[in-house]
Amino acid sequence: MVLAGWRPAWTGKSLSMDLRSRALAAVDEGMSCRAAAVRFGVAAATVIRWHDQRRSTGAYGAKPQGGDTRSRRIEAHRETVLALHEARRDITLDELRRELGQAGVTVAVSTLHRFFARHGITPQKKTGHAVEQDRADVLSARENWFDGQLDLDPARLVFIDETWTATNMTRSHGRCHRGERLRMGYPHGHRKTTTLVAGLRMTGMVAPMVLDGPINGDWFEAYVRQVLVPDLRRGDVVIMDNLSSHKRASVREAIEAAGARLMFLPPYSPDFNPIEKAFARLKAMLRRAGERTVSGLWSLIGRLVDLFQPQECANYFSSCGYDPD
Repeated sequence: MVLAGWRPAWTGKSLSMDLRSRALAAVDEGMSCRAAAVRFGVAAATVIRWHDQRRSTGAYGAKPQGGDTRSRRIEAHRETVLALHEARRDITLDELRRELGQAGVTVAVSTLHRFFARHGITPQKKTGHAVEQDRADVLSARENWFDGQLDLDPARLVFIDETWTATNMTRSHGRCHRGERLRMGYPHGHRKTTTLVAGLRMTGMVAPMVLDGPINGDWFEAYVRQVLVPDLRRGDVVIMDNLSSHKRASVREAIEAAGARLMFLPPYSPDFNPIEKAFARLKAMLRRAGERTVSGLWSLIGRLVDLFQPQECANYFSSCGYDPD
């Protein structure tokens, strides 16, 4: 027996059009809404609502359920949300929610998440650059760098730079079960830092030298005279950044005595130096190896610098704007 007022377990789902039609047909034949509800096993209020809906609109089908019913509210403030995001590209959703609240717009973080997904704005790792690049003088120097060097032959360029390595280098990410913290040991308080100085041609990494600790002007001059100059050929162009130790007159003299010339990159322009990309790959390989002794680290660097192939180095040059003819 079906009791009046009984509500089936599936009442949260939309009831079929067939059931609605048969219940309303029974009402049309003279049965009361409550009696029809008992016959078809639905709540009396449901049949009454179908009957009223058909009388007022002519339709009695299910209305749309679910969906993002708050989209219209946040879309009304689209320009405000996008302007706040543009002003601070790294703003978090919670910070954005608070700023919108101060402007009188109450919204949930989940709504903002869906808003940005609809507009194709997704979380990304930041690619930073020195804010000094935006200064007028620096911007002008950067723009003039390639315009003033149209005769540069990428095959004759040698980019010089330094980078650090250490005996505690390790990968920053790994995998573990969800909800667990990935814990792995690595040296913390007794690391040894090594400086690598090297050059990059389109054909590979050249003139590498490792140094215990940081480099200074005397060490750099010794590197140029004893390691770099023997590798230079007449007509080469040596390019460095604006580090003070690079600008010693004796450094320029040694390079020019080898038949090469020295040029300096615009200020704050590591993106114009392809050896930065080679160093990034080198460090990734060092983190993977996890060498923990200075001697082992130096030996490993010596092996790794020979792995840079001409095609890879040429790609680094091209990505920095030095395309071969």
